[in-house]
Amino acid sequence: MTKNVIELNSPINILPGVGEKKAKLFHKLGLRSMKDLLYYFPRDYEDWSERHSITEAADSQWFTIEAVVSAVPTVQLKGRLSIIRAKLEQNGAFITAVWFNQPWIKDSLKAGSSYVFHGQVSRRGKQISLQNPQYIIAGKADFLFRPIYPLTQGLTQYDLRRVTALALSSLKNRQEDPLPSSLRKDYKLCTLEYALEHIHFPKTKQDIHLSRERLGFDELFLLQMGLRLIKLRHKEQIVSPIIKGNKDVDDKLQKWVQSLPYELTGAQNQAIADIEHDFKQGKSINSLIQGDVGSGKTVVAAYAVAYTSWCGYQAVFMAPTSILAKQHFQTLIDLYSDTDLELALLTGETKKSEREIILKGLIEGSIDVLIGTHAVLEETVKYNNLGLCIIDEQHRFGVEQRARLGEFSGNGLFPHVLVMSATPIPRTLALIIYGDLDITLLQEKPPGRLPVATYTAREKDRPRVERLLLKRMENKEQAYVVCPMIEDSSQQDLESATGIYNYLSQKVFPDRNIALLHGKLSARAKSAIMADFNSGLTDILVTTTVIEVGVDNPNATMMVIENAERFGLAQLHQLRGRIGRGTKESLCVLMSESDDPKARNRLTALCSSNDGFVIAEEDLKLRGPGDFFGIKQHGLPEFKIVNLYEDRDLILKTNEAVEKILHADPKLEQVENRKLLPFITERLKLNPEPVL
Repeated sequence: MTKNVIELNSPINILPGVGEKKAKLFHKLGLRSMKDLLYYFPRDYEDWSERHSITEAADSQWFTIEAVVSAVPTVQLKGRLSIIRAKLEQNGAFITAVWFNQPWIKDSLKAGSSYVFHGQVSRRGKQISLQNPQYIIAGKADFLFRPIYPLTQGLTQYDLRRVTALALSSLKNRQEDPLPSSLRKDYKLCTLEYALEHIHFPKTKQDIHLSRERLGFDELFLLQMGLRLIKLRHKEQIVSPIIKGNKDVDDKLQKWVQSLPYELTGAQNQAIADIEHDFKQGKSINSLIQGDVGSGKTVVAAYAVAYTSWCGYQAVFMAPTSILAKQHFQTLIDLYSDTDLELALLTGETKKSEREIILKGLIEGSIDVLIGTHAVLEETVKYNNLGLCIIDEQHRFGVEQRARLGEFSGNGLFPHVLVMSATPIPRTLALIIYGDLDITLLQEKPPGRLPVATYTAREKDRPRVERLLLKRMENKEQAYVVCPMIEDSSQQDLESATGIYNYLSQKVFPDRNIALLHGKLSARAKSAIMADFNSGLTDILVTTTVIEVGVDNPNATMMVIENAERFGLAQLHQLRGRIGRGTKESLCVLMSESDDPKARNRLTALCSSNDGFVIAEEDLKLRGPGDFFGIKQHGLPEFKIVNLYEDRDLILKTNEAVEKILHADPKLEQVENRKLLPFITERLKLNPEPVL
């Protein structure tokens, strides 16, 4: 009979003791192959390495002692229940070990022998016992740190430990290590085999540290290398228009900048210079303009659009919602009011007759700039000579979407792409999320912008908050009142906001214009409400939905956020960014009755800073990496080992390693580096083509 050869991709039921029924339980945990087992890491360990004294035992404490079984264990029967007791002695002190329904233990423990016991202490008056302890013979060095895995009903820790040990022994000396030996040496990393064995069955705390360091390095290094290779491939293979101006274009741009009602910041000027330089060098731009709320990203984008258009190319400006697309359209109309640029707006609401005129103008080239939603990507939308695409949204602009624009660009070339993100991300996290984009930071706000004063308030403070709202309205200023969204309960959202709207409009401010914006309204109704608010007709806007990033009304100077504890820190900062957009002092009030420490920490963090990058760091710290904006919605692979907040040094270290290798071998042609490719492809879950 031929013995099965076990490989990394072998199914889990190839292991002895794993039948069809047991395999299905493992499948519930996502464990189908040997590799799945090896990379199903413990969530914690039982630490048997630190020995305690019996005299230190405290109730409910998990406790490890080395003690002698001082007498033959006893068995007591109570109906179907059997209770085994063993008296343990340590330097003259005693404790009783108790097991329930484990009769075999009586014969397993030998009186006079020394064991290491690990269990939970129970104190009842003077009675002290160790409940259902596990034990090993004293002097056995193995398994002092026992892995604890996430389980599903029907599986035990023993099951996981047994099959993992079998998988490790079956694959010993048969796993390829992706990292070049020189890299392991430079960064003092253990081998992959050592790391996988000792992450599951460490003998010391140092084993855990070395294993986590190596496996975390792999997670980050392979991902960062993959993203960098995609970026390099993009620069080599994606052909975009070479957009070079002339004296006439330069004069128009200079005149346009001088006509702006404010002076550009140093950061804006630098961003503009970088974009113009890349255009003139013929580099295909795939960049992220990242800035805090109110940092002036739109003006930088508008400069790039004007430059592109005056050089004879078309530009498209894409926003995530109709409301925001209309606002961008109006903003650009105002910015280009003294120019010859032709603009058009295309959304799902655009009438058929108007849409046909726009499509004709695009293909003929009479429209220079198209502003719209994802409708601009539809197959019927074709361009005459598309050169630039501005994306104003938080989500990644995918390869497929860019390719689609390339198909309909009218010139056979891929447009340059600028992505605007209004969510500041810590630098270390940006290396991961936007590793395939060039990043331009705008960390300077336009002159005259004042920080938004932010305070917390409770229900007892509501009369004072209402007086502050009245004072703003008396000064001809406007306000937002934001109600939280309740997941899976749009009806509750509406009832909550409707209640606040009725309270404000009927009881508190019956002589004021108050509007209600909620998710069940049609897009046209939402647009009409926002138009009234932006024109000053509405005094207070009550909304159930998160006010879109980028909504800009300089006359809105106060915001009240109801049940603020229900929002994430970054979300609160984004909401607050809808005020403080003019030169008037603005106020944000965070209403919350919650005493939950985490919620109060979020609110305190917002009150203490207006800097989005500082807040992003705090958000990452408070919410943890799994929750933090970016990873899931950007479609990036998960991290099993790395904590993106705690392991920031490791992120920088792996980034440095990637830079070193690509500097010496940009196409990974050296034999030692070439073997990285399949591991990179697997880490990014990509077809091999993008990174080759």
